[in-house]
Amino acid sequence: MRTFKPRYIHCLVLFAVLAPQLSCKKEFLEIVPKGQQIATMTKDYRQILNTNYLTQSNASVYMGDELAALQPFINEHTLRAQRLFKYAERIYEADQLPEEMSSEEGYIRRLYVFNKIINEVMDSQGGTEMEKKAILAEAKAGRAICNFLFLTDFSTPYNPATAATELGIPGLTKADVTLTDFKRQTKQESYEQIISDLTDAIPDLGPLEHRRKISRLAAHFYLARIYMAMQNFDAAKQQLDEAIAEIPKSTIPLALYDYNKVLDPDADETWFPLLLGLFLVGSPQPAENTQTIYNIQVYAVSYVGGNANAFLLSPATIALFDPQDKRPNMFDPLEFNGSATFPLGMRHPIGFGTPVGPSLPDLYLMRAECRARANDLAGAVSDVELLRAQRTGAPAVPPAAAASKETLVRYILDERIREFAFTGLRWLDMRRLSVDPVYHDHVRYAHEVRSIEDVNSDGVAGDVVETHELDPKRFALKFGERMLRESKGLEENP
Repeated sequence: MRTFKPRYIHCLVLFAVLAPQLSCKKEFLEIVPKGQQIATMTKDYRQILNTNYLTQSNASVYMGDELAALQPFINEHTLRAQRLFKYAERIYEADQLPEEMSSEEGYIRRLYVFNKIINEVMDSQGGTEMEKKAILAEAKAGRAICNFLFLTDFSTPYNPATAATELGIPGLTKADVTLTDFKRQTKQESYEQIISDLTDAIPDLGPLEHRRKISRLAAHFYLARIYMAMQNFDAAKQQLDEAIAEIPKSTIPLALYDYNKVLDPDADETWFPLLLGLFLVGSPQPAENTQTIYNIQVYAVSYVGGNANAFLLSPATIALFDPQDKRPNMFDPLEFNGSATFPLGMRHPIGFGTPVGPSLPDLYLMRAECRARANDLAGAVSDVELLRAQRTGAPAVPPAAAASKETLVRYILDERIREFAFTGLRWLDMRRLSVDPVYHDHVRYAHEVRSIEDVNSDGVAGDVVETHELDPKRFALKFGERMLRESKGLEENP
């Protein structure tokens, strides 16, 4: 999907507001000198909040089980991407900081700004009490979302039986760059802090009025996502119902796109043509995407040259789509800038960035899963078919899939793969399913590297030449030696 990166605008605004506190050194939390005041007026805090964009780490994209890799192109990609795909124990070298933490868009810098706002905005000047509370609420919700993304990368999946003793993430609530103690909370404490922030924020959040502003709808959505990660599907369903009740209150358009039209090259409303193999000319910008509730994006793979051919939808994923489904048109079956077709029907994504924040498709599929798990099969089918009517010429859930709770849940999980392939959202599902007593086998615990050559001389290209098993310990990235050296009390993942 055609998008643009806000990074450069973002950097200019942050430097204008926060300068000159960014240091040339790249230590764990080195952002502003001690005692440096960054704002005094309420409007200053609003400006800072409006530029503190959240992005999802692209690590989750490379690790999703809907992907395969293709030789020789994977060998030309970045070492980090190769290691993530291969579920390697080491992602970074000993002298490197994880980019998920230390980059401009990393969790630590985002948390610093959210904490600065939370701790200071109520004492700011020039704003009403209502304005200050609204800014505080958005910052608390932003901190919660950021911490959940942090947990997704650096802690293993939540297991109710062990969460009270397993490690979560550091509970960072102060905007102090001199802080040196980064002892990790338990996983239970980390999740409880996230739930507390979102719950506290909701009363002072407003309706959806901008896709870069956290609304009540977005907060209810994220509470549901948290509860689903915790296997509390009843609580998640309650939040999803609250979220859906917020949809009519939106002051901007919220609606599903009809992929039967916008992904049909021959339809009047089509997003095609495909420009240089890079993006669909007519597809909406993030701020105008009517399916998006809150715009969080992931910038996953390079779409230039051979790197665009390195990671593809696997043959098993391609097999999940029926012939009338239009979603495969979001992916290109041809090699980048070439006429050769990928073997076994594999495809690579079109576009530079993918919206992965709260969205209407995710909202309906999350509620469908919660309904199915509660044995409300008719309600679950209704939610799935609401989405599928906009995706395929065969929207009905097959009778065999709707016959029982378990078959329907599995069908919905497959529908999530069809809808969210190559976004990183499958990795979130893999994490929670890996500890699910019933659906843990709905995860493929291995990645395949296939060859574009006919390596076995059997007349068919795409043979498997490498297999990389997913050790459950790799659900959490390692912090690495340098980060441990610079962060007192931080414990490494196994």
